Amino acid sequence: MEIKEIKNKLKKLGIKSGDTIMIHGDAGIAEQINTKSKKKTNILFNEIIKIIGVKGNILIPSFTYSACEKKVFNVLNTKSVLGKFSEDFRKKTKVKRTEHPIFSFLVYGKKFNYFKKSKIDTCFGKDSLFDRFKKINGKIICMGCSFNRVTFIHHVEEFFNVNYRYKKKFDSKIKIKNKIISRKIEYFVRKLNQRSSLNLQYFYKKLLRKKSIKETNLGRYNINVVSAKVLFNDCLEALNKKKNYLVQK
Repeated sequence: MEIKEIKNKLKKLGIKSGDTIMIHGDAGIAEQINTKSKKKTNILFNEIIKIIGVKGNILIPSFTYSACEKKVFNVLNTKSVLGKFSEDFRKKTKVKRTEHPIFSFLVYGKKFNYFKKSKIDTCFGKDSLFDRFKKINGKIICMGCSFNRVTFIHHVEEFFNVNYRYKKKFDSKIKIKNKIISRKIEYFVRKLNQRSSLNLQYFYKKLLRKKSIKETNLGRYNINVVSAKVLFNDCLEALNKKKNYLVQK
């Protein structure tokens, strides 16, 4: 895969200068790039940065689940559990991290403070990072990974108050520089005694039928893009018709 193909395919999907994008990705998509450089994920990130420009923003999950495991979340040093794609972005210059001890995000761009000010006592509720992302109608991208990875779906589930999840509070400790602060975090968790694992294949097909989502390939991997507000509204529509729509077999 040639480097220029990254730019061409993302522009085909409607990614443009000034966009705020949330990327769920697999490092394998970067490994396809035809280059002798060992820093292929960096090349991929740099190409995306060129497309969104100086007014654009990139968010990549760097989840840790530290609060759930009763561990201190060190904003600077705790590794993401999501693998190489996330970890390579965390190590880039000019990338900053939000302070949520379960669902932290890496942010590149001028809107970092906007996302940093999101509430950390909720994971998916009002004024969470996901709520703020929806308000500015950011675009959600899956690059080489399953659509089931789209964590924004949990924001819709909490708004709808699905019956297969419930709110549970976790005590957390967050290390910011040399200071440790304590917070109680409300997490809309799965009920393990009933069907609660996401199965978004039906919803994804619905989005395709409605032309709410755009998809193409990048090498041997699939990539797709959907706006947060469209995803939110289409998901609510589906849940209103069938409350267990997102977890059906």
